[in-house]
Amino acid sequence: KKRRKASASSVRPSHFQHALSSEERKMEAKRRTLGIVLVNVALYALAFQLQRPIEPFLVKKLGADDREYGKLQSFFSVFQSLGSPLVGMALDAVGARVMFVVVFAASATSYAILANATTIGILYLSKVPSVLQAGFLVAQALIASSTQGSTAERAAALGRLTTAYTVGATLGPAAGGFFGANGDYYLGAKCAVMASLFSAALALLLPRNIGKGGGEEKNIILKKGEEETSTSSSSSKNKEAKESSPPATTKRGRSKRTVDILRRVWPWLAAKASTGVTNSALGAAIPLVLRDRGFDEQKLGFGMSATAIVVAVVGAFFVGPLSSAAGANLPALALATKAMAVFAIALATGIAGDYAALICAGAVAAHAAVSHVLATSLTTATTGLVQPNEQGSLLGIEHGLFAAARIFGPTLGTTGLARFGIVSVALLCAASDTLLALAFPTTVRWARPTASSKKPLAANENYPLTSGRADEKKNL
Repeated sequence: KKRRKASASSVRPSHFQHALSSEERKMEAKRRTLGIVLVNVALYALAFQLQRPIEPFLVKKLGADDREYGKLQSFFSVFQSLGSPLVGMALDAVGARVMFVVVFAASATSYAILANATTIGILYLSKVPSVLQAGFLVAQALIASSTQGSTAERAAALGRLTTAYTVGATLGPAAGGFFGANGDYYLGAKCAVMASLFSAALALLLPRNIGKGGGEEKNIILKKGEEETSTSSSSSKNKEAKESSPPATTKRGRSKRTVDILRRVWPWLAAKASTGVTNSALGAAIPLVLRDRGFDEQKLGFGMSATAIVVAVVGAFFVGPLSSAAGANLPALALATKAMAVFAIALATGIAGDYAALICAGAVAAHAAVSHVLATSLTTATTGLVQPNEQGSLLGIEHGLFAAARIFGPTLGTTGLARFGIVSVALLCAASDTLLALAFPTTVRWARPTASSKKPLAANENYPLTSGRADEKKNL
């Protein structure tokens, strides 16, 4: 007995140390992967935002009017709406590593054409490669599939991802505006080419199959050959988790799979599409208003960077706590707050005086912060209703629908600005957001959490997390 006891005591520490080192390796790999994703997202935003404060001035320099600027934004959104679903489906098939390389190569091509755009036609041509420019989509799918256990954890992770994007979005407009104010409207595009190529090379350091079918990035990974002993309680928990998770659709056709996803998430997607129209209408009109009120390239760039800083602070420190406190009610609350923020923009744009432009920029920053909370809460809800191997398809549909909504928004914004003024445009957007905020709680109750569900959601069901079957079984 003494020999057996001594032998057991000598084996246990070694086994424990082996398990600990294995777990440490997993955590180190996960941290390295997360670091690469966050750096790439920041660079992706930096490259995209470098040219944003310059485009209104570049369009005017090339001999076009303000309406042409709105048409250019709509043209860009056409290719985004076509490409986002394709990128999402390809992501589920080939993984995040390959798709990161593809989207950054497409970005570099787009910016290279933009750097040589001496006519309006070439400026339009630079938007064509953006059909595959969906780096944030790939990052969102990867992060969402790795945080399937908790809505609050997923909201916080997506908030940090958006914060990384906002870091690039903060530096980009300020740098681009500085370049434009010094007379070079193309230096930002040249820098964006280099940033995109560096990101494509950095993506090659990711694990080969990460994000492919939602497998490698799950929170718990069982390797073949490892010890898999478990108690009866853990077996029942795993069984309950399987019952409560959304249904897998890997064996079904792509069209049926898409329909199945839409049945579960259509109210949230409809809200995102509707707000996409109003946000893009204001986003196209506001820079033109600020330009006409005395903002040059550098001031407009700094204004966009200040807005991005506000969004970054909100994403880093407030999205997670707000999601924990409000739960499933957060999208409806954010919609109502967004409507009030748009009313504030309408009031601010009607103010005359020396500080009118600054007051308007402040109202726009507040609206951007609320819109960020809304977008994150909607994505948190939808990604909680699908399996990890459906994240790419879902986010492809979501980004494509959002881009499709932005096809009409910029044209409506610039046309309305030219004919009726910015106050009328802002009031129309506020009215649309108000109606959506009133209708959203009702539409959510009629969403189908599973493909086989034929009844509306009950008021007390926790729709972002579970289909409700596990809770019903437990209560029974």
